[in-house]
This record gives sequence, C-alpha cells and structure tokens, in this order.
Amino acid sequence: MKKKINILLNFLGHFLIYISCHIKSPAFCAYLIRISILKKKIFRSKIRSDKIVIVLDRTVGHREIEIIQENAVKAPEFMFLRRSITKLILYYFCDKKNFFFNYEKPPIDEIDYFSQNKKNREKHQQFWEQIILNLKNYYGNKILNFITFNYTYFAEAALFAGCKRNNVPVKLWYKEGIKTELEADLQAKKSGNKFNHVFKNFQNISVYNDVVKKMFIKIDKKNRKKISVNGCPRIYDYIIKKRYSTKIKNILFLSFDSKRGIPQYKKNLNLNWSLTYDKVIKILNEISEDETINVIIKRKNDSTYKTSRRVNEKIKIYENGTAQKFINQADIIIGHNSASTIEALVNGKYVMVPFFEKKIIQRKYLYNFNKELIYTSEKNMKKNILKLINKKVSFPLNNHKHQKTIQYYLGNSKNITKRYINFLNN
Repeated sequence: MKKKINILLNFLGHFLIYISCHIKSPAFCAYLIRISILKKKIFRSKIRSDKIVIVLDRTVGHREIEIIQENAVKAPEFMFLRRSITKLILYYFCDKKNFFFNYEKPPIDEIDYFSQNKKNREKHQQFWEQIILNLKNYYGNKILNFITFNYTYFAEAALFAGCKRNNVPVKLWYKEGIKTELEADLQAKKSGNKFNHVFKNFQNISVYNDVVKKMFIKIDKKNRKKISVNGCPRIYDYIIKKRYSTKIKNILFLSFDSKRGIPQYKKNLNLNWSLTYDKVIKILNEISEDETINVIIKRKNDSTYKTSRRVNEKIKIYENGTAQKFINQADIIIGHNSASTIEALVNGKYVMVPFFEKKIIQRKYLYNFNKELIYTSEKNMKKNILKLINKKVSFPLNNHKHQKTIQYYLGNSKNITKRYINFLNN
C-alpha cells in the first residue's frame, strides 16, 4: 500500500511541476521541487552544516557521497533532486505541449535540446533562474550549491545557467573517469566540443585522474584553474583491512562492453573484444564442470556484450547492483577494460586480463595493466586458474607492482576525503 501511495505522489508531483510550467509559475515549481528534494534526502543527517549541496541525482553517485559524508567532520548537508524533473521542464520549453505522456520519463533527448530555438532557450533559462532564486531565498541562512556528475546531461544545462545568474555555485563531480588517453582525446573532440558552452557555469571540477584533467583542459583552457584531481572515493570499499586465509574456489568474471577502450574512429568501427569474451565463456564452461569450483558472472544489463555461446547452467549470473560485493567475495577475478577490474587490483585478488583477439594491433587499446596480468593464450589462462584452485592463500595479495595502474585510473588513495571536502567547501 505504501509503495502505491509513493507512486501516486511521485506522479502527482511531476504532473504539478508540468502544470507550473504551463501557468508560468517558477515560484510554484520551486515549491514543488523543494518538497521533492526533502523526500529524496537519502542519508541520515549526522552532520549539521551551514552549506546545502543539492545533487542532481544519479544512483551510482550515492556511494561516493556516502563515503565522504561518513568519513568527514566538515561535510556539507546533501540533498537529492530527481533528474527526471529537469527533463520534464526541458520537455515543456521545447514546445512539446502534449499532456498525455509519462511525466516521470518525458520523451526528450539530446536532439530536442540542441533543436530548441533561441527564444525558448532564453525562456527556459529564465524559468530556472527564478526557481533557483526562490530556492536560494528559502534556504536563506544556508549556502546553496549544486552538484552534477556529468557535463553532457543536456536537461540540466538551463539549471546551470539559472544558478550562474543567481551566483549559486555548480560543481562538476565527474564520475566517468576510467578511460584511455585515446578515448579521452576523442571525447574532447566530440562531446567536449558539443557541450563546451556548459563549462562556463561550473565553479569547480573534480576528476579521478590526470587523463581526465588533460581532457577537460583540451575542451576549454579556462578549466585548468577549476580542476582538482581528487581520486575515486570508492577505492575505500575495496581495501581489505583485515588479512584472511582461504582455499581458492571462487572465480568471478566481470563481463565487459565489447568495444570498451577502443576509440570509435571510422577505422576502428569493426574492432571489438567479442572473440576474447566468447573464449572466456568457453574456459569458464569447462572449469564449472568441477562442482567444487564456484563460478560467477557479473554483468550490466545495458552495456555488456551478449555472447551467442551457451553459458553452463552451473555458472551463476548476476545483473543488478554493483560488482563490489562480488569482488570482495572472489578469489580469482577475470576482467578487462573496466573500473571494476582496477578495483579488483585494489582488493588484492588474483586478476587475469584475457586478450585472445586475432588482430594483435588491438592490444594497444587495453588499459595500462602490468604485463603479467595479460593472457594471450586460452590454454595458459585455464592452466593457471586450475593451478590456483584449492591453494591456500592469504588475502589481500601484495599489489605494490600494480600501484601505477591503480593510481593512473583511480588516483592517489591518500587523503581522498580531505581533497573532496576541499572541493565541496571551496
């Protein structure tokens, strides 16, 4: 019953926000947003602060914010605004005056945003300007900030402009930081040029590593003074604090995107990691016949390559949630170009990176892994897995030789909390 009531209230809230656009009442819209923000306050407020940070909500960002709030004395008070609200308001200001659609998932996309005419764009920004002014007045005794996790969230651009006009800081806490230099160069040329105009509205930018810092400077040289390299807070979730001994029997395969790490230039459009993926499944199918070995595949619904090869029914497949729990429970982790593979190195487990492609040139598109992790032979990889099975080992393994890789992608783990507090309170 409670769930049904929440669904109804959520629908009603979105519907009324849409009505507020029709009746041209940013004050009413601000009131509705404020109610929504209060309902989305997901963390217990252990900390009373004179600063409120409204996060443009994205579920994958919750854990990093939670880590900072748990480990810092001077953390601001975090609240959360549904991103569906910014999309809904954009939908109205794109002259889509239809009343019959899903208000929580408005049918709006990037093309609509860039097709918005100059007059509607200015009206859209003015509407947000008044919303922000009303919110600023309501939280009058607090310092108000906004945080977004990506510069390409097109529906938020007018909100950024509204904040700028009210001297309300917007901070970019960039979370898409695990990429190769070639990918970063291509991104700077494509989405960077397309969304170059939003950076003037960001007061500060936080990134995981130097690769992304250089990318943002390529997009706009003025970003140089705004950027701080703060590392990835999630690294704390993978550091094993208490040593333990076990017999190896748990194998985890971190399923991956078949094109991850390969810059999508025309010459590369036919390149992928599909052969490698299929051969890993073949190895796991064979190994899983041994009932003493526990084999798990962790994959994402939206970005994982779907193999045509049959997966042995003895292999457990999980799709929901992050890989954190599975990495912490695994003994041997097979991964590729992904943040989770780097996190497995932090976790101090046996990590194997398969490369079974026929085109050797593709090897340059692998992440910067230590050579000893990369397997070019199916036979050797299977042999080494079986050699480790039932071996008694003390975890975490010494990952000193992988620190260069870890820091290259996830940044320096020292003083991460302090760096983020400086970023948030600056």
